Amino acid sequence: LRRVRHCALSLVGEPIIYPRINAFLAELHRRRISTFMVTNAQFPKEMEQLVPCTQLYISIDAPTREQLKAVDRPLFSDFWERFNECV
Repeated sequence: LRRVRHCALSLVGEPIIYPRINAFLAELHRRRISTFMVTNAQFPKEMEQLVPCTQLYISIDAPTREQLKAVDRPLFSDFWERFNECV
């Protein structure tokens, strides 16, 4: 019998802003499924409220404000501040 052991929450959209992400993580962990999440570090409030996941990765696509703006085309004018607050 095979069962799910790992769940990757990434690649399409920003999983950290899913309204029930904490409940989903809790359910996965209750079932003994490890969780892997990738975030773009643009939602500091949600990051602060996130329950622990097995592995949390932050996409760091550039080392400076100017390069990050060019690479990521951010939605928020305060994208650099948001990024730094999450990190």
